[in-house]
Amino acid sequence: MLKNIISNIIIYLIVISFISCKEKEIIPLELANQIVMKYEGHQSMSYEIDYRIKYFSDVDDTTKVSAKIDLIRQKEDSIFGGYVWIKSDSIERYYDTKNTYFINHKNDTITRYPIDKPYAITGNTIGESVKIYFLKPERLLNGAKDSTIKITISEDKINNIETWKIGYEFEDDEYSTNTWKNIWIEKQSSFISKMNFSSDMQGENQYNQWDLSNIKYDSYSISDLDKKFDDIKQNYTIVDYKERTKEEASLLSYGSQIPKLTGTQYTNKTEISLVDYNGEMILLDFWYMDCFPCIKAIPHLNDIFSKYKDKGLVVIGANPFDNNQKDLNRMPNFLATNPIDYPIMFIDKTKPKDFKIYAYPSFYLIGKNGEILHSEVGFSENSINKIDSLIQINI
Repeated sequence: MLKNIISNIIIYLIVISFISCKEKEIIPLELANQIVMKYEGHQSMSYEIDYRIKYFSDVDDTTKVSAKIDLIRQKEDSIFGGYVWIKSDSIERYYDTKNTYFINHKNDTITRYPIDKPYAITGNTIGESVKIYFLKPERLLNGAKDSTIKITISEDKINNIETWKIGYEFEDDEYSTNTWKNIWIEKQSSFISKMNFSSDMQGENQYNQWDLSNIKYDSYSISDLDKKFDDIKQNYTIVDYKERTKEEASLLSYGSQIPKLTGTQYTNKTEISLVDYNGEMILLDFWYMDCFPCIKAIPHLNDIFSKYKDKGLVVIGANPFDNNQKDLNRMPNFLATNPIDYPIMFIDKTKPKDFKIYAYPSFYLIGKNGEILHSEVGFSENSINKIDSLIQINI
């Protein structure tokens, strides 16, 4: 009896030992919470970063930037979530939750942008270097809770440092496929040291990669950044960013004559001009291949062209950007995915200024005598329906 009891105890201890030695399964939400708690336990973060991006339109070319970043958490800030200082070569950018400053050390000038126009950071590739979750760590929790995302966790090493690797696989949608993201978290410190992202759209791929190094916490305060900026601006000229006036930003006015426009037709390379269509109504679309709203407009423009082409309407796609060998090589694949039934006119890059085009797509509906009947910036189904109604009235 005693022998059986001892035997059972030994078996029990072996089982317990096996269970206790087995590593606990890591749950994505728990790991995300761990990172959030780590970041929220610090007020500031400084790091160096090598950031790379290959855009959809670049077959082989990869844009590479390196920077020194200082971030200070400020939860009340709705733009970035705190203070941002970016130093890259001779340019520094500073966001102090009130303004964004573009500091150019080559000409000793500082351009000041208002809080609602942080273009000096958001309008540049370098702006992606701050998107490492420190200022807005709750985004990690949102991703971990999203049931549409497939999340996996595995062990990995970066520079011989043990890491957790979180893999995200996103559902395909109408335009993007095979979209995924990886985040590497150092086990000992719980901070993110690397990320990459990839997505396919219409047969082309975009790839991003963030590599962080020399990470330090709580080495800067708000007063430190303010003092650094005060020292710089003493010897620099500060100018305010000037937005185009309402008149400058508006398209050409109703009733005015459309400017002359000549270009080369794709694919036969013959010269075409708006005057070739005198006596016809023209719907002129300024567009280019890498403009997502332009792509969304194409099927609707095909429908309008099909509906009215026998009634005296021509649709013309005026393209100022894609008439180079690299993009011409992409065009057949683009058109296979996005058929365009109306003429494509390649125009000189300077010509959109004559039409006051600063955003894409932009549309002009032109009457049979060359007068402007309507103009529209941007695509929406409502805007296309409005254009359709005006064609019906004036055709």
